Amino acid sequence: MNPSKHEGSFERTLTVDGRVRLDVSINSGVIRVLRGEPGQVHIRGVVRGRSTLFPWGDTGSRIRRIEAGPPIARDGNTITVGDVMDRWLLRGVNLLIEVTVPQATEVRALADSGDIRIDSVDGPVECEADSGEITIAQIASEVRAKADSGSIRIRAVNGPIDAHTDSGSIEALEIAGTIDAVTDNGEVSVSQTKPATICVHTDNGRVRVQLAPEGGYSLRVRTDNGRIETPPLTRQRSARHELEGDIRGGGSVVDIETDNGDIEVLL
Repeated sequence: MNPSKHEGSFERTLTVDGRVRLDVSINSGVIRVLRGEPGQVHIRGVVRGRSTLFPWGDTGSRIRRIEAGPPIARDGNTITVGDVMDRWLLRGVNLLIEVTVPQATEVRALADSGDIRIDSVDGPVECEADSGEITIAQIASEVRAKADSGSIRIRAVNGPIDAHTDSGSIEALEIAGTIDAVTDNGEVSVSQTKPATICVHTDNGRVRVQLAPEGGYSLRVRTDNGRIETPPLTRQRSARHELEGDIRGGGSVVDIETDNGDIEVLL
């Protein structure tokens, strides 16, 4: 029997009043959280069998059990999706979860192996994936994202961001807050809409930083093997592989470092 032919689904709509805290987790699959109607949390899940090297028994029966008792729990305005007491139920299946929420929602999303997408909520937002891509956009407060293996893409955040990945690129654009972006192996591209501290480190990869259109910065950049390109600096100090100086009279600290790659700073 081919487990990939098995599929089931579940759907629930919950009425809420006030700020929502959403906690979503999967073993393998996809998580999507999008802004929906005020006062409602709508949850749709698709459970699919997947082909693996290991015999996980009767995948179809586990899918039917998940359909009959969807992994949804509620405590007031705190809603948990995807967490099952019997972890065996998730063996050999992909869980695809889409949740639409009011704008006033904070989100925590965890995936062992899968992609995460969060869009158009107030936040804060916290995401973590062992293996998979993380995409976050249009968030009104703090964002934290971590991936062991996979790219992180963040756009239009009105608050600080913290993005770490062991292997993968980081893109964080239109950020109105501090930026902390670290990857062991991958390119990093960031931009700010107002001045704040920027810290970018990568062991192996090119770095591109677009500064806010107004406000001052104090810059320190270092690359062991690569070119450095910056706007004109005042109080400039340079050494081998390292450059320091001020932009627009100085201000928010920008610290950029890569062991192997070019660094480009733009106004």
